[in-house]
Amino acid sequence: MENWTHDFNIGSMVRTANAFQAKRVHIVGPHKWNRKGALMTELYQHVENHPSITELVECWKLRIAGEIAAAQSQASAIALHVHENAESGHGAGTNDAVSLNEGRVAECAPSGMSMDVPAASGAENGNKLAYMTELAVIDQRIAELKAARVIALDIIPGAVPMETYCFPKRCLMLFGAEGPGLSEKALELADDVVYISQFGSVRSINAGAAAAVSMHAWIAQHAAPQS
Repeated sequence: MENWTHDFNIGSMVRTANAFQAKRVHIVGPHKWNRKGALMTELYQHVENHPSITELVECWKLRIAGEIAAAQSQASAIALHVHENAESGHGAGTNDAVSLNEGRVAECAPSGMSMDVPAASGAENGNKLAYMTELAVIDQRIAELKAARVIALDIIPGAVPMETYCFPKRCLMLFGAEGPGLSEKALELADDVVYISQFGSVRSINAGAAAAVSMHAWIAQHAAPQS
């Protein structure tokens, strides 16, 4: 959120982020903001401060890139482990090890690995299944990270209605200050611009309410309901 007007909604937005378990809250601009609406949740919610929207987006994209690299490294380590086991005569067969190693190390692209591998028997089959399951989980994580997007929440021409928008699993939501909305730079850096459909005579809700609606829209698409 951009904090150029010492927006009183920031406290409420921090509280909402905590309620929906956002990983981080990023405040762009002055560190000073009204904490009353946060109801002390700023003590539990990870809050970061940034001097500019450009620095925020760059830091966030670097974090995503780092997570992708870490996941690919993990996949490569599993492939190496399979290969070493095959050479020593344990675990998956040699052909399986070569297949995994080519898909994970040489190409360094886990999502491109074929699941069609020769059947093994006994303990070897169990080990291979465990490796394949672990690699499939890593594949999914890498795919989610590569689909990450910066999303600006604002009512401007060309924006997409939230009701039809599919939120990516990983995203950075940008909220503007009450009144002026998002800065031109924030809109420029966003991958997508999304708005909340409103039908009254006054088609505007405050920044705190907009943040709550947006975060819940993400929850509705991605979070498993609690029993």
